[in-house]
Amino acid sequence: MSTKMNALVLHGPGDLRLEQVPKPTASPGSVVVRVLAASIWDYVSEVIKGSFHSASFPQAYPLIFGTCCVGRIEEIGPDIGSLEPGQLVFCDHIIYLRDAPKRRFVLGYHGGHSALELKVSSSHWRDGCFAEYARFPAENVHVVNEQLLAQHYIRPTQLGEIASVMSAIGAANSINVKAGETVLVLPAKCFFSSGAIVAALGLGANVVAASHSKDTLDALVGHFKEDGKKITPVVLTGDLTKDSTALKAATPAGKGADAYIDFSSPDMARGTHIRAGLLALKRFGRCCLAGMVPENIPLPYSTIRGNCLTIVGSFAQNRQDVALTIRLIEAGNIKLRKDIAGEFTLQDIAKAMRLANEIRGWEKMVVITP
Repeated sequence: MSTKMNALVLHGPGDLRLEQVPKPTASPGSVVVRVLAASIWDYVSEVIKGSFHSASFPQAYPLIFGTCCVGRIEEIGPDIGSLEPGQLVFCDHIIYLRDAPKRRFVLGYHGGHSALELKVSSSHWRDGCFAEYARFPAENVHVVNEQLLAQHYIRPTQLGEIASVMSAIGAANSINVKAGETVLVLPAKCFFSSGAIVAALGLGANVVAASHSKDTLDALVGHFKEDGKKITPVVLTGDLTKDSTALKAATPAGKGADAYIDFSSPDMARGTHIRAGLLALKRFGRCCLAGMVPENIPLPYSTIRGNCLTIVGSFAQNRQDVALTIRLIEAGNIKLRKDIAGEFTLQDIAKAMRLANEIRGWEKMVVITP
């Protein structure tokens, strides 16, 4: 058996090369998987170039770049009990330090900010999954029931959509979204924000989805097929009063939403939709800010105080969120909606990133299949 593999190695900002590197081995507490599919979203190319707005993505170059992936277990560490070679698994790339669980980094993607995070992400847990094989901590490896997938006609590569849904489940769990509630999703049309619609529906909630384009909203609701009846679209105008009024009117009896999940991107920092969403919440409503807005934003202080609103931040997901996402998919509560626009080999990474930038993130996705 070969001890080498093909991998995409990032040597510096924008310097991504296909190389032969040593195949990883399963150390204690770890699992090596053969990578079947790894998701690529619209701004992955910017992260690789080091040009994603003003956000900083510290890395210990050189490293194998990566996101999260679907794979089959190739090898397990000597202390692993229940995981077995051959199992189909989903591997999360958010690494929580075992001896300092409040510290985290993103494997092969973001080395963290604290000295402790950078220490770990620059040594044993440096490399991601844009390779034929990848090593993950055992707690980041989640077994998927293939028989249940077959019942729902889900192919393993489609599990790449978990990348957008698990962080939305994390956001929903952070504000305790419950069945029967009404959840605002603003914006609603991007790779991760559309995952919030999938997550809310999977948890039994109804959704008010907003965007500035009526055509986009009509297509988005249609994409959800029979579940589209649980989504009420609202076209945003940019006028704070009009938008907050329209959002509230779209909720049952016009009483306001129970919760609001926000996945704003950096270029949305100066919009009015976050304030509009907060104004459309009912008393004791909850809001989760889960996007990537680098600037400070104005908030309706008196409304937050008077309506006793709860606002929390959520960074990605934890192990329990990923496990819940997979259980909901296996049970059929979460329906994976994104069509695969393209499956690309490691050699075609440039084409893959270009297509990921071109497609509508709520409708389609791109995966690397090493």
